[in-house]
Parts: sequence; C-alpha cells; structure tokens
Amino acid sequence: MFHCVTASTDEEQPTSTGHTKPHDEVPIPELLDLAIVGAGISGLMAAKIVGEKQAGIHFRVFEKSAHPGGLLGGLKTRWITRHHYHAMSLCREFNIPLATVWRQSEVSETRRSLQSIGPFGELPFNAERSFFASVRELLVRFESTRFISELDCLCTVKFIPKNAENMDHFLRRKLLFEASRRFFRFLIKIGTGFYPTELTVFDCLRMFRSMSSVWDLYGMLTLQNGHLQPVGSPNWEVLVEQLVARVGSENVNYSTNIVQVEITSEQRREIVSLTDSTGKQWRARYVILAVSCLDLLHISFQPTEPLYFQQPNSHLGLWSMANFTVRYPAPYWRDHGYTGCICHPTQSLICYESGHNQLSGTYFSPLRGVVDDAERHLIRDTVLRLLGMNFNCRTMQKPLECTIEVQPIPFYFDVFPTFERCIIFASTNVSCWYRGFINGSIQGGIRAAILALLEIRPQTITYREATDMQCIHFKYFQHRSGYERFWYSLNLASVARFVIGTGAVLLTLGVGRMLLRTEFWFGRSNGGMAV
Repeated sequence: MFHCVTASTDEEQPTSTGHTKPHDEVPIPELLDLAIVGAGISGLMAAKIVGEKQAGIHFRVFEKSAHPGGLLGGLKTRWITRHHYHAMSLCREFNIPLATVWRQSEVSETRRSLQSIGPFGELPFNAERSFFASVRELLVRFESTRFISELDCLCTVKFIPKNAENMDHFLRRKLLFEASRRFFRFLIKIGTGFYPTELTVFDCLRMFRSMSSVWDLYGMLTLQNGHLQPVGSPNWEVLVEQLVARVGSENVNYSTNIVQVEITSEQRREIVSLTDSTGKQWRARYVILAVSCLDLLHISFQPTEPLYFQQPNSHLGLWSMANFTVRYPAPYWRDHGYTGCICHPTQSLICYESGHNQLSGTYFSPLRGVVDDAERHLIRDTVLRLLGMNFNCRTMQKPLECTIEVQPIPFYFDVFPTFERCIIFASTNVSCWYRGFINGSIQGGIRAAILALLEIRPQTITYREATDMQCIHFKYFQHRSGYERFWYSLNLASVARFVIGTGAVLLTLGVGRMLLRTEFWFGRSNGGMAV
C-alpha cells in the first residue's frame, strides 16, 4: 500500500511508487548519546567532564534562556569559602583569581572599628538601650549560638537518628526566648525553603547536613568568614564563560525550554524523548536534568514521575526573594560607623558591601508569582527605607542606581540520583555537600557526569572519580561522645526546666513533710494514731 500525492498543476504529476516517502511523515530525530537539560553551573560542569573524556560521546546541552549561567547572584551563590573543595579546585584549574568580599569593596584598615548589624543586636551598648534589654539580647545571642552548636552536633554525624517530631515543636521545646525561635524559623526558611512546621527534625537535620553545617549557613548570612569572589566578576560570569568555552558553544542550544521527558522502548533498549515548548523533539540514550527544583516540577514525565519532596506552603508567610544591588555616590554607611553588613531576620533583610560605594543583598517578601511594576517599585522603596533606617542615614534612600531581581525562594527536596537508569538528576539539589551553594552545583554536575559515563563509557572512569562522585569526605562526619552530646544539649531552656523541676520537687517534698507533721500532731491531740 502506498500514498498518492496529487500535484497542484497538470504539469507536475510524479508517478507514485512503493518507495515514495509520505509527505506527512515526520523525520525521526537523531539519537544523542547524552542530552543535558540546563546550562547552569551543574549542566556545564557535567558537559565539561563528558567532553574531556574524548570518548566519542555525542552530547548536547539545552538551555531555556538566551544565555548560560542559571540562577547566579542569589543568596547562596554569591561567594564561596576555602572549605568549598570542588569550587576552589575549578577556579585553580581555570586560573580564576579570587579575592575576599572586603578586599573587593576596598575597605580600609579602619573597618575593624566599624560595626555590623547582626541578628542578635551586635551593635555596641548605647544610652537608648536599657540594661534589661541589653541583658536580654545577650541571652538571646547566647541561647541561639548554643543551639546552632547542638544542631551541628546532631547533623554532622554519619547516621542521623530518626526523629518524627515537628521541627517547630522542637524549637519551642529547646529555646526559651521567642526571639531565638523567630531567628531559627527565618534561618530554616531561607536555608531549606520550608518553615519548621512543614519539616520533621530528621528531615531538617538531613538538609542542614547537606549544607555541611548550620554554622556555615549562619556564617554565610552574617559574612563572618573569608568569603571569596572572582576579581571583577561578582556574579561568576567569568566561570560560566570558561565552562562554555571548554564545552564548546556549538554544543549548546539556547532558548530551548524542555517541558516533557518520555521514556520509550526501542529495539529492547530505553530511549528518552525530549519535547520543548514549541513541540520540537530530540532523542537520547541518557538524559541529565541539571535544572532547579522549581523548573524540575514543571517538566512532565512519561509514563510515570519520580517521587518528589513536598512543596512548601506559601500561606505561611515569606515566598519570594528580591536580590538587590544599590550604588551610591559615596559609602555613606561607613561615614556613620557601619560595615554595610546587615542580617536582620525581623525585617527579612540581608545586606553586605559588594563593591566600591555599592551594597547588595536580599529582601524576603510574601509576594508570589509574577511581580508587576507596582510591586517591584514597592519592594524598591521598602529596601531603601530599611537601609536608611538601619544605617541611620536618610540620604541612602536616594541612590544613583538600584537593580532588583525577584524570584521564588528555592526549596530543596530529595531525589534519587537516577530514574529508570536513563534519567540522571544534577543541580545543587542532589549534591552531597554544600547544597544550595556554588560548590553544591559543581559537585552535583560532577556526580551526574560520572553516573552517565558509568552507563555510556564505564571504561573511562577512574577510581578517584568514582569515590569523588560519592563525596564521602569523612572529615565532615564527627564522632561525638556521650559527654559532648550532653554538653551541647545544655541550654537556657533545659537549665530553666531543670531549675523549675527541681524547685517543684523540693516544694512538693516540703509540703508533704508539712502535711505529715500536721496529721501527726492532729492524731496525738485526739489520742489516736496518725494515718
């Protein structure tokens, strides 16, 4: 059986044969060895490793936007520290010079006398603050820092014990002051994307461990450690450019938004079909999904979907984060005695000095969805008002330039490294350590590339790469003795419960003794026996 093709004119009437190709048949796309969805740090890193093997692997990278890089410049992707092993190694490989945030902003040696605005009242005591308020702030800071140490004691072990208690109940039981609880609710929300009421203690500790420690997260927010950035490239554009050059721009398809991933069987092997938003299709033996958590939820899987973590409840408060950069004629904050660093959970504001006469930071708001011009203008006015209020300088409400980028707060859930052995997950979400940071994105890309190579060209994998994929660095795990666990569990709340409990016991014993003596004397006065 064959199809007859009718021409529009009498002159063009080709003879139909059984070998004529039907005009409505869509050509089958070529079969790639590997398709990488996402040209962020994770996807580019995976492509770099695969390409450097020179094993004849036909791969292609698909990026939904018109440029590579992904979500850089966000809260936890602004810098790295010297503890971030994979990021430091990559910068050394590309000869990318790094400098601390303070050195980049050309702060003079007098910064030692400048003050930072921290979450526990890190400003010096002044006449306006009462003695009791100062003591209370000191106790809140002591309690919170002690609780950070206890959380690290619980989450830096190799096997975290199961604990189904609600994390918010855990905070109320462990912390005495409501100010401390508010701080940790804010810390958990911006660190994991979830509120404590949505997490169990076990889930929260696992997420904190994937970030290496709670102290690392706290140090990042308050800029306490030696945070590093590429010289002259605060948003890591130089790293993205180097990765694209190593991968090859001809291997990257831009403006290609993959919306469907379908697994089919052809000739007794699994083939993955990719479909973009325009309906165009590609085929590959294996696929690496190096996209963010939010983008991953927008991809339709056929015939089934992998299990994801629950999505956060947007009705609980904060939903979006506004990353801002403000430039002024002069560093007014230093003239008023401040470093430019702000970590203010009550105001949902984080800020630091990012360059010459320039401040950058993040403001968290309850806005959800696409932000219009009126809402963006409102966020801008709020940020400038908070900066002027915190630095006690009204001039800061009139900057030379103010840029704001609003996006949802990223949330992190657990996904398996592979799905049906042909779909491999990358991005910072599946990294073993420093999840959410640049180092987590790099390590997630390394892990995905090694998993793909183990399926496509297993003979190219070295022993070091196989162990590095797991990232089992036992220096992150700390063995805690029973004495240490007991010591870290001591806090103001536990001491208060002990004092109150001891007082209640002593009071009960005293009342009991008094009742016994009363009954004894009452029995003697009546000539009977006391009961």
